[in-house]
Amino acid sequence: MKFIDYLKDKILPLILVNLLVIIIFLILFALKCNGWIIFDIIFLIYLSFTISLIFDYYKRKTFYNKTLKLLENIDNQNLIHEILPSITFIDAKILKDILYKTNKYKIERINEYKYKQENFKEYIEMWVHEIKTPIASAMLTIYNNQSKLSDDIKTELDKIEDYIQQVLFYTKSETANKDYIIKKVSLESIVNKIILKHKGDFLLKKITLELKDLNIEVNTDTKWLEFILDQIINNSIKYTEENPKIEIYAKQNKNDIKLIIKDNGIGIIPNDLPRVFDKGFTGTNGRKKYNSTGIGLYLTKKLCDKLGHQINIASEKGTEATITFPLSSYTNDLKK
Repeated sequence: MKFIDYLKDKILPLILVNLLVIIIFLILFALKCNGWIIFDIIFLIYLSFTISLIFDYYKRKTFYNKTLKLLENIDNQNLIHEILPSITFIDAKILKDILYKTNKYKIERINEYKYKQENFKEYIEMWVHEIKTPIASAMLTIYNNQSKLSDDIKTELDKIEDYIQQVLFYTKSETANKDYIIKKVSLESIVNKIILKHKGDFLLKKITLELKDLNIEVNTDTKWLEFILDQIINNSIKYTEENPKIEIYAKQNKNDIKLIIKDNGIGIIPNDLPRVFDKGFTGTNGRKKYNSTGIGLYLTKKLCDKLGHQINIASEKGTEATITFPLSSYTNDLKK
């Protein structure tokens, strides 16, 4: 708080005290009082007023400076009203009451929103599990009545199942760090599981698959990593064209392990690369032909961040996705 700003706020009292001095001077002058007496009275009025202004200024300045310093040094700024400095003037007490009431209102609204969000999340999770039953029944019917038509229906049902999985993981992505079990897992077993899931797509599109150096263990959560790899491999399959090929291999370095998924598909144009992990961003190629949702890579990046992994996408000829698993203390790297 600057003193000049404080004086600007006190402009009315300054005007009034000067009017008072003028009135007193005129009265004393009319009464023909001694000039020195008039001077002393006016001097005492100004001195008293100046001292009170300076005292009030420093009292307020000290309070607000301490408050701002406290605000900068606490993690939860919502609690500032609980640790305000000693209150020595009525404005500060009113301010504390206002902060308390507004903070209480905000907490109540947040809790109300969290309650509604949790109910919606529970409903979505229940719906996802319920919808899997008719899908499984439809898959069984197709298996028992195989034909060209049933194969086409199965392809569409697979897409529906993938979108349902996206919904489930999307609802859980905010609390991923509460729903993981970190342990050493084999990259080879997880990759093989995802490849097996998409076996029909590999055969249908005649994709050449090359796997190597995957007999490596990494610290991760199996369920979340399966979803991450499923999104990446599914994209590689989706965007392949002539003579399609997908390579999946791992590299062990001094400080980390890298898993690379590389394809020779249509790739990503340079202007789109910086935004591939943005929520809802489909990119030029995704919009033109493949009706992408822009959610898969967004969730992939979000879950990698939660798990302490790094993911990068490069594209020159085709697309190359790299997931990096740090070899340092995994727990310390997790996003809280």
